[in-house]
Amino acid sequence: MRRSIETYVTIDAPVDVVWDVVVDLDRYREWNPFIIEARGKAEVGQELSLRMQRPKKSEEEVHKPTVTVVEQNRQLQWSGIIRHPNVFRARHEFLLEKGDDGGVLLRQREDFGGLTMPFAGGMVWRIEEGFMLMNAALKVRAESIA
Repeated sequence: MRRSIETYVTIDAPVDVVWDVVVDLDRYREWNPFIIEARGKAEVGQELSLRMQRPKKSEEEVHKPTVTVVEQNRQLQWSGIIRHPNVFRARHEFLLEKGDDGGVLLRQREDFGGLTMPFAGGMVWRIEEGFMLMNAALKVRAESIA
């Protein structure tokens, strides 16, 4: 079974500024309400350590995905599994598109799969809410830098 979520935000900042905020993982703790700490480099093949706080959940989770795509000022993607790809897998993507007005349309997308998906509805809803909170904070961060 598969499931996807996708959120969008328009950011009034140059694409390179938005990109720098997205890939500066060490600074996520300064502004990000969803991925509250990130370690690693936005380089293909690098394993990341992401400490996450889903909305309306008290416990934190640590995930260790691997960076799979880096296209400067355009796309960052990572993928991870829990226990085994057939149990639970996820692919996260940030996609930046230049707007006609000089701003950026940022899309966050997550594709989930695995045998546990029929039981993961609440988790996916909280992740989508976390993306929306993160998008709003990213917008504030990038626009304040620009």
